[in-house]
Amino acid sequence: MQVNNFTYKLKPILIAILVFEILFWAVYFSIIYILRDQVEAFKFENSNWWFLFLIIPVLIASFLGSLIWKNRALKHFATQNLLRHLIYSISSTKVFVRFFLLRNAIAFFIIALINPQFGKGTQKAISEGIEVMVALDVSNSMRALDLDEKRDRLKIAKMSIERLINNLHGDKIGLLIFAGDAFVQVPLTTDYGSAKLFLNAVSPDMLSNQGTSISAAINAAVSAFDLENGVNKTLIVMSDGEDHEGAALQAAEQAKSKDIIINTVGMGTTKGTVIPNYVNGKRSGLKKDTDGNTVTTKINVTMLKELAAAGGGSYTQASGNFVNLDPLLENLKTIDKSEIDSKLYTDYEDQFQWFIGAGLFFLIGYFFFSEQNSKLVNNIE
Repeated sequence: MQVNNFTYKLKPILIAILVFEILFWAVYFSIIYILRDQVEAFKFENSNWWFLFLIIPVLIASFLGSLIWKNRALKHFATQNLLRHLIYSISSTKVFVRFFLLRNAIAFFIIALINPQFGKGTQKAISEGIEVMVALDVSNSMRALDLDEKRDRLKIAKMSIERLINNLHGDKIGLLIFAGDAFVQVPLTTDYGSAKLFLNAVSPDMLSNQGTSISAAINAAVSAFDLENGVNKTLIVMSDGEDHEGAALQAAEQAKSKDIIINTVGMGTTKGTVIPNYVNGKRSGLKKDTDGNTVTTKINVTMLKELAAAGGGSYTQASGNFVNLDPLLENLKTIDKSEIDSKLYTDYEDQFQWFIGAGLFFLIGYFFFSEQNSKLVNNIE
């Protein structure tokens, strides 16, 4: 490219841009390939921001479009001889250099945003805790409104379990639902968010076999635990205690013999109360037995206390729409914690500051570099 009179040399500028872009991207991807191949830990923190590089082709197209428009405007403005006396001569080289400075400033700022990172060491994160399985009664009697006029026993129990999850740190939590049958709704996990998501979906409609079999819940919980991993375990049974199947105390004793502590939470009051009936999710009168008599329910405190004693745990009574689980949580904290999970992770060190520095260098150059020729050059021509 050379000093022209008063129009831009588009072809040399376009060739220079293409050559530079090819060289830039060839060097860029070569460096990335070498770093990923030779450096033990290298990554981009915000690799999903690659699309920002689309700004560069848009910038190139806008730049070339503006030069074409300026050339046409100058030709329509005046003749070559008249332009000589009106404006300074144009340097296509300087125009390209100024664009080069702006383009590089933007490119380096984008790289800074993507943030290349080098690993500065591999560390091991150890998670310690216990395994907590919650057995939640979803039998029809849990629809009773004796604890609160607006929330049934099941709703209050679910709210209490969510508070329990919020107070766990590093422990594994699992959720088992039971009525006449029992099954694990959430396997033991440290993903508390998923556990709460599945908890919210629990309803009595999930089990067609109604009734209450606490022994089935205990046996299902024992099967869900890994008895060989050496992690301390506890089962929390949340129920009104109306066990229709029996054998719960024997199941609790067997669980205790396998080092599984059983705690119970009583949901309900000792005063008999009716059970709302639901058809297709809508309330429809009261629950009745096969003879047409209204069914009533009340908590079996004695049974739940005996169950906790047989399982080596404690009993907690719901009061109103609140279950005070603080004593239970304090008991859980006294249980020796074991290593539940360990992960190797790499601690990375940011490198964005180098690219911000380079971007600022080119940006300052862009603002201080003039694309006009001097008046002396103009007079010589």
